[in-house]
Amino acid sequence: MHSILAQQTKRIRGCSPTQIKQLIAQSDSEITSIQNKIVALESQIAALVELRDRECAVGAALRSIVAPIRILPVELLAEIFELTISDDLDSSEEQHIRDAFKVSHVCHHWRQIADKTPQLWTGPIHVELYRKRDLKEEGIYSNGLRAWFARSAPLSIPITIGGVEDASRSTESGSRVAEELLRIAFRWRSLRIIDHTTTGSLVRFLAGSRLDSLEELDLWRMNRDGWHFNPATISSFAAASRLRKVTIDTTYGIPIPVQMPSGHPSTARGWSVPPPATLVPVVLEHLHCLSVNWIENKVFAMRLLDCLSAPALHELHLCFEPECQGMEWAEATVTSFQLRSPNITKLKIQGQGLSIPSNALIVALRHTPSLTHLLIEHCPGTIDDGLLQALCYTDNVKPLVPRLHSLALTELRKPFQEDGLASMIASRWWTDVELASRSSPPTVARWTQIELRTVGKRPSRRFWDTLEALRQTGLIVAWEIHTSGPSWYWQ
Repeated sequence: MHSILAQQTKRIRGCSPTQIKQLIAQSDSEITSIQNKIVALESQIAALVELRDRECAVGAALRSIVAPIRILPVELLAEIFELTISDDLDSSEEQHIRDAFKVSHVCHHWRQIADKTPQLWTGPIHVELYRKRDLKEEGIYSNGLRAWFARSAPLSIPITIGGVEDASRSTESGSRVAEELLRIAFRWRSLRIIDHTTTGSLVRFLAGSRLDSLEELDLWRMNRDGWHFNPATISSFAAASRLRKVTIDTTYGIPIPVQMPSGHPSTARGWSVPPPATLVPVVLEHLHCLSVNWIENKVFAMRLLDCLSAPALHELHLCFEPECQGMEWAEATVTSFQLRSPNITKLKIQGQGLSIPSNALIVALRHTPSLTHLLIEHCPGTIDDGLLQALCYTDNVKPLVPRLHSLALTELRKPFQEDGLASMIASRWWTDVELASRSSPPTVARWTQIELRTVGKRPSRRFWDTLEALRQTGLIVAWEIHTSGPSWYWQ
């Protein structure tokens, strides 16, 4: 600007004001002319940009038409869509929702296919049932649920309910969200209620629905206090003909067992009211796996097993939390349960520090003649000479658990009986050549695998050499050692 000012100052030297005004008029006219040219060029550029964009769209459309994915059958494309939906349990609960919407928003064609592929919309849905929302938010939320449920029809879907703030609101069928849930109750594949407490009124509210597809029921922290909850209400879910698994956390004082009819596997946790003195066991004719988790030391705790009969039971998991240390093993209760459930093949006992007398465990093993898998975890003092000698195989002596072939002993702590353990393992192992050379086959199964996990001081070299010699002959042995230093694993 400074140089232009100097140039124009020199230019008008000697000019009159009238002449200067004429120069100004000429400059303004030139500006107008240039501006008109700019407008004309901008119009041409806009037309060229529009033409370019159209040609880009034409090229993209042509590429899309000839793209290999365009010639795929709709059924195959739908399967590809399914593979893009996240099923990673470690990912966020909403990831599969985001994935489904991403696929459906790529193009109109894909959206049509996605909307007609219900498998894309059957991932777990977490519904905040009574979280505070204004009317507009409630409408948006319920409309979104309705759209999702419509896309997943007619398939069943897993439902998780949270956000139950007030039990008095739990029966308000006027809630739009509750209405949307109940509209598709017949399509619930599983129902989980994971709020701080599950009130009896909410259970009654849900149990009265049509539950044709329900296979799993998970009720956390059942609470009857103040709500006049009748535990028999849970039995209302028995109308669900496909129900196969029930988990009830009764930490807040529901007396159990409730009378769930046969065919419904169940997991029960933490009741604080003793069962009646006289019990008629509930017969679960189709129950294959039972897992019981004791979370506190109660003198009557193991009496749950007095309440059950499972003639088809194959797997029994008895898990004791650290708070159960000092609880007595109810030998008579366990034995009675085993007599009513004679076909157990897999037994897992997780003691978390609970000491089970070895003679009591021997009695339990004696009543599981079909046992093939045994896991004993962190039961101090249980693995002693008496148990190991009872498990040792000797020809012409009736063996304990003759079908046992998989053994896992974890959280073994020194001093455990190294020689007795090594001898017991060796007594039930033969190579193919050794088996063929016997005049008669052994009356026990040979090992398929052994798993040991020790804590503290490393076992002796002699014990190590014995296991290594067995491993060299083909026995699968996994051994994990936890010491004060780094842990190490040998297989």
